[in-house]
Parts: sequence; structure tokens; C-alpha cells
Amino acid sequence: MTMESVLRRLIGGHETPATGPASGGGAGLALARAAQDMIGLPLVVRGVARDRMSRNALGEMLDPEMLLIGLGADGAITGLAAVEAQLRCAVVEAQTLGAPRAQAVPAGPVTGTEAAMMAPLLSGLLERFGPIDDSELQAAVGLRPGLRLADKRAAGLILPEARYELLRFDVEIGPGSGRTGALMLALPGRADATCETPPAAAWEAALRDSVLQAPAELEAVLHRMRLPAHEIEALAEGDLLMLPGVDLTAIRLEDGRGRPVATVRLGQRAGLRAVRLAPPEAPPDLPLDIPPRLPG
Repeated sequence: MTMESVLRRLIGGHETPATGPASGGGAGLALARAAQDMIGLPLVVRGVARDRMSRNALGEMLDPEMLLIGLGADGAITGLAAVEAQLRCAVVEAQTLGAPRAQAVPAGPVTGTEAAMMAPLLSGLLERFGPIDDSELQAAVGLRPGLRLADKRAAGLILPEARYELLRFDVEIGPGSGRTGALMLALPGRADATCETPPAAAWEAALRDSVLQAPAELEAVLHRMRLPAHEIEALAEGDLLMLPGVDLTAIRLEDGRGRPVATVRLGQRAGLRAVRLAPPEAPPDLPLDIPPRLPG
């Protein structure tokens, strides 16, 4: 019995198409071979589902417990590998314990070490796609695993707007163990013709949305003054400081670096100090510069 026949028996399942065509057992066999040859991890591929979807639809499928690794070439990320929790744990177990555990284990937080240990399996899988007679799998030729992406928001920012060829491998970790896992590959497909927003504009919009959700520090400044050091040292509790020229209806709102943002009015809301944005001051009326009438 050849090694290929043994691996074919390990495959067990078959590829089930979702919206795309099936490609026989080639992709599943490639994963089983890569896992065994590269890191000594025995996998039984129970099925490979295929689909085509946009970047936004892909993001909705990503779980917080998944290990996300960018795929690309020449420093550009054009695809994605998403590793389900039990499979990422088994990859570490195979390389540290010599074999995966027979039962599911509690998954800890995703780490960069897991991404590094997953890289040989992904590299071996992508290389084994090359000889397969499948035009869609040829999109993986030349791709290599790259950076770990923190979450689906980071994936949405770095992945180009396109239609992706999605492969989902459902696997059993060790024959007969009952411990299951999954690997998803999003391979670059054709450009998304239904997307009216240019890729650069879409990236800028996604970046802007992320930045606008970041916390911002604002300060309402009544007055600023300079005092000699000896006067400051002499200040005591209960002393009064005169604030000449302070107008409670025109207080400066500044950012964390002291740059003016707006003019606000001091007030209260629900018993707490609050400020209200004041309308911008109207420019002063300027006299019309009318040239003198020329003599007729």
C-alpha cells in the first residue's frame, strides 16, 4: 500500500461545493499531506466546502478565536488563512508534544507563536496546490504566509476589495478521535465588479471609521496665566485667583496637545458640568470697496 493510498483513506470525506464547482479530493489530499509531512499532524479531512464572496462577507465569517494569517507575495497581502481554535491548538501540540491530544482542549488567546508554528503547514499546503488541475486553486501559486492579523477589523483594512475564492476544510484531528477543527483559506479572485467604490477610497473610508472610534482627549480651558514661582508656592487652600477677561460663553475647547478645536459655552446637564458648542462668530461687516464713478 503506497503512502498516497494511505492518505486517500485518511481523507475519508469528500469535497462539497457551496456555490462554486468541486475539484475532487485534490485540495483535501493536499492539506492531509502538508500537515503530515511538514509538522507530523495527522488530519482526516471530512469535507471541503467552496464559495465565492466579497471582502465584507468574508469578514462576517471570522470568529474572534480564529488565528488570522495574511497570505501574499512580495510583501503584499492578498489572501487570508483563518485557523479555528482546536486546529491551532493541535498544530502547537504536534510540534511540542509530538502528537495532538485526543480530546478538545480549552483554547487560550491567539498568539504570535501559534502563527509561526502554523506557517510550515500553510506553506506546504499552498505549494501542493500548484500541481492540482484547478484554475481557482492556481490563485494560490506564489502565495506565502505572512503577518498575523489581530482581528477581523485588521483583515478588512489590509485585504483588497475583491471577490475571494473561499475553501473551508473541516477536519478530524487524528483518525477516530472525534476532535474536530476547521481551516479557511480566502484566495484572491477577480476584482469585485459590483463594488462602485475604488479600492483606495474604500481603504480610506475603513481607516477613517476605525480612527473615529478611537478615544479623544478634549479640555475646556477657562483661562491661562503666568505667575512667578514664589506666588505659586505661596498659594493655599481657599485663596482666590482673579481671572481677568474670562467669558463663560466663549471658552476654548482644546485637544490633548493644546490646539484649539472649538469655542464652547459653560453650563450644566443632569447636574454635571457640561459645555455646549457655540455657533461660529460671524465675520465683521466690511465696507464695500466701490470704485468712484467715472465722469460721463
